[in-house]
Order: sequence, then C-alpha cells, then structure tokens
Amino acid sequence: MTAQPMSRIQRQPGWLQGAGVGLIAAIAGTLALIIVGTIGGRGMGILDAVGMGPWPSAVHALTGASPAMSYLLSHTTLYLLAGIVGLAIARVADRLPVLLTGLLLFILVIEFGYLVVMTGWRATGHFDGPTWQAVLIAHVVANLVLLIGVLWVHPSLRVDFRRAYQE
Repeated sequence: MTAQPMSRIQRQPGWLQGAGVGLIAAIAGTLALIIVGTIGGRGMGILDAVGMGPWPSAVHALTGASPAMSYLLSHTTLYLLAGIVGLAIARVADRLPVLLTGLLLFILVIEFGYLVVMTGWRATGHFDGPTWQAVLIAHVVANLVLLIGVLWVHPSLRVDFRRAYQE
C-alpha cells in the first residue's frame, strides 16, 4: 500500500491555515494602504491618519498604542479572524452547500455596513478625502487577497458554489 500525498487542507490545522490566509490579506491591505498613501503624498503618515478610524480608535483607547500601531493591530486582528472563520465555513460548506448563499448575504451586509461606517467617518470630518479613498482601496485589496487565499487552501469551494446554485 502506498501513501497518498497530503492535500493542502490536511497539512496544517484549519485555524492555523485560516490565520495564515488572514495574515497575508492583512499585509496586502496594509501595503496597498501605504502605496496609495505614498501616491497621495502622505507616505507612511497614512497609517496615523487611518489610525484615527473607529476600530483603531477603540484599540488606542484600550492599549494606549499610537494611531498607526492601533490601525495595524486592529486591521491584522480582524483579518486573522476573517481567515479563520472563512476557512471554517468553507469546510462546512462541503457538507452543506446551501450555506454559501447565506454566507454571501452575510458578507454583503458586513461589507455594506463597513462602507456606510467609513463614509460616515468621512462625512463627519474624521477622515479627509484621500484617507477615505486609501482605506477603501486597501480594504478591497485585502478582501480580494483573503478570497484568493481561501480558494487556494480550499479549492473545492469553487465546486461548492456551482453545486449550490444548480440545485
């Protein structure tokens, strides 16, 4: 009897894979933010500007960290959790493909809520235009990298999407 090679899914515990995917997404989002900030003439100062956002402000109040560090902590923590939860749901979706419809609705509500909060933050003067744009661009980049990471680790998810909508 020959040993079967292990798939990407079986190499590491699921939570660790999710944390890895989330960390890569957080790094990509942060790099996108810095690049957009540099193009806009702010450079690394963009981290201080977005550090005044709603979630980083909460981290700042709890830890006393600088605005830039508060942003990095909150951003990274949220994407670590998103990666862990995303891969956990992907594993469950193999057994219950209809779950994907509810998941998509949930993601749309969360993303719409994020857009509303960030737009409100801009409208109340907490963010200027370039900071608001940089945050939104970085968020899109991080989410795309998160999605690609989930699909890379759990390739059967693409089949699950097709199967869920064919039933």
